[in-house]
Amino acid sequence: MHVVVCVKHVPDTTELRVDPDTGAPMLQYAPTRINDYDRHALEAAACLREQRGDRVTVLCVGPTEAARTIKEALAAGADEALLINGSWAAGLDPPATARVLAAGVRRLGDSDLVLCGDLSEDGYHGLVPGMLAARLGLPFVSGGTRLDLADGSAMVTRVAGDVAETYRVRLPAVVSVSRLINTPRLVTTLQVVRVPASRVKMASAQDVDVDESSLAAGLLTSRIVGLRPAATPRRREVLTGESGTSVERLVASLAEMGVLG
Repeated sequence: MHVVVCVKHVPDTTELRVDPDTGAPMLQYAPTRINDYDRHALEAAACLREQRGDRVTVLCVGPTEAARTIKEALAAGADEALLINGSWAAGLDPPATARVLAAGVRRLGDSDLVLCGDLSEDGYHGLVPGMLAARLGLPFVSGGTRLDLADGSAMVTRVAGDVAETYRVRLPAVVSVSRLINTPRLVTTLQVVRVPASRVKMASAQDVDVDESSLAAGLLTSRIVGLRPAATPRRREVLTGESGTSVERLVASLAEMGVLG
């Protein structure tokens, strides 16, 4: 069976700086890596490979430098990787991204299962997996916390509040997973360095039968017009006096704010 894992090349949000004048994140200065949510999809695919011998291909739409981060996916257990890149890649919105990913999945051919992370750290739209499934005309389940394959079907469990739902979908299908599904394995820098760059196959929009001019104009349906950090109200209270009295006042204050049950 062939499992395709869609990953995204994103800025490392733990190293993100904010413009002091505008409040906008300075993405151009942040180091990049694989989207954290997609690591869980990759781990799910790697487990299937180890347990069942399935073939795993990583698919990414992004700039040329994304090839460096995709090597980490290969070090984590993927068999091969395809990067669809071009000058248009940095400005794609979710519908356009889904269109190019769908074209990439079709180019790969015999895909039985397409795995994605629920969200991307740079946008948090959560729209691409469902749009990708619609483009491919395949069944879709989101928020997977457990995945089992048997008899040409996928059994996907997801948690909705206090209820665990289990869906059975015929393959091929698209499944997006949550962070609850697993703990991604650690990949060392040495393992990544040992992956030959030649294992990352490059493709243009034309290679996957997408008109590049339509990506530059006419395809995008949304754009980000501004970014700013959300205002977080803070309450500052200094407690003085004897320690016993101060602790009692602290507990009472926290209970008043609803922090304590």
